[in-house]
Amino acid sequence: MSLRSVFLLAALLPVTAMASGSADDGSCRNGAFPSEQSGFALAKVVGASRLYLLSDTEGCPARGEPACRQRSYVVPGDTLITGRDKDGYRCAFFPNKGGGSAGWVASTRLQPQPLPAPALQAWAGDWRDGDDQLVIGVRGGQLHVEGDAYWPSANPTPEVRPYGPNMGQVEALAAPTRNTVTFQDATCTLRAHLLGDSLIVADNSECGGMNVRFNGVYRRTRPQR
Repeated sequence: MSLRSVFLLAALLPVTAMASGSADDGSCRNGAFPSEQSGFALAKVVGASRLYLLSDTEGCPARGEPACRQRSYVVPGDTLITGRDKDGYRCAFFPNKGGGSAGWVASTRLQPQPLPAPALQAWAGDWRDGDDQLVIGVRGGQLHVEGDAYWPSANPTPEVRPYGPNMGQVEALAAPTRNTVTFQDATCTLRAHLLGDSLIVADNSECGGMNVRFNGVYRRTRPQR
């Protein structure tokens, strides 16, 4: 092998390793669910027993239950928001009053649900994820969004954040394609997916102050009239 070939091989190896790690990092957790997942859909839990959400650390979910079992579980009949597949498992999020829980679940325990294109009015309402809020309305055949996001929260204690929270804002108009819409406001980009009563939102990290993100699974608190 020539010296030139050795240099070329050395240059290519790190790139290959990075691409491989990026494509299969196994991430499936609450905070990263909206931004790290793709192919969002709905699925109903089937079978006759509890279905535990599995961790994404220490060789999981490949180690299976009970080694990877988290505290959170769902039961037959529950509906999950699902993301990508990995070796017989699917990343899933179960919305609840406390926000929700994410983890890997066995694909064989999931029954895909139909996802028809929603009417424009189905997007409208006051959507919240913790302190973060998005208000969506219909304007002339498009969707108008206006919202605020905070870090670390809307009202941090003086001990945690003596000068108040970092803030982010968005206001934009866009037309959806089936159950997906992309809002653009100056440097801020929001991509939202409507799945039933949940709105999965991810941004481009350019929507406000340091650490402020609109990323989250939002629930509708008030329909828009």
